[in-house]
Amino acid sequence: MRLAALGFALLTLAACQWDPPSQGARDSSVPPLTVEGYGDMRIGMTLAEARTASGQALDAEALEPDAPGACSEQQYTTTDGDMLWLMFEGDKLVRITATNEGGARTRTAQNVGVGSTDAEVRTAYQNLVEEGSHYNAAPAHNLIAWTVPEQSGILFEVNEQGVVTAVHAGGPQIQYMEGCA
Repeated sequence: MRLAALGFALLTLAACQWDPPSQGARDSSVPPLTVEGYGDMRIGMTLAEARTASGQALDAEALEPDAPGACSEQQYTTTDGDMLWLMFEGDKLVRITATNEGGARTRTAQNVGVGSTDAEVRTAYQNLVEEGSHYNAAPAHNLIAWTVPEQSGILFEVNEQGVVTAVHAGGPQIQYMEGCA
């Protein structure tokens, strides 16, 4: 009997981790934003591969076009109408960002994203690293869920009201706070 109760408790906790209470179920017809990418946009793919996969021009200029490994950010419109930012360093996709300026429907596999609360992120992800916000006063902060420390993860920017305003997924570039700069 105790074993059954423990099993039920563990299943209940696991369910909470994958479906934060105020968010409802994630729309499974829309790909999640993960450390590997978003749908056909895969971290590590080339700019040419991203153009082919997306069918979009992705022709924004690099910040310093003549510098080796120059960085560029490309607007990418998802099939459900969200606007994401694809960051390329050199010719490789290194980060995908959803912001409150167009990426509000994009969710992680754990069903959190722009508009989620700090509590929902903490429920969905374990072992988060909390850092101060670069531009906003406390209690604003960043929460990072590393899959490989300092190499691969998801960063949630949380504002003073405890609401996620941006989600960055990919490599160590998730920590860049001014896009390519």
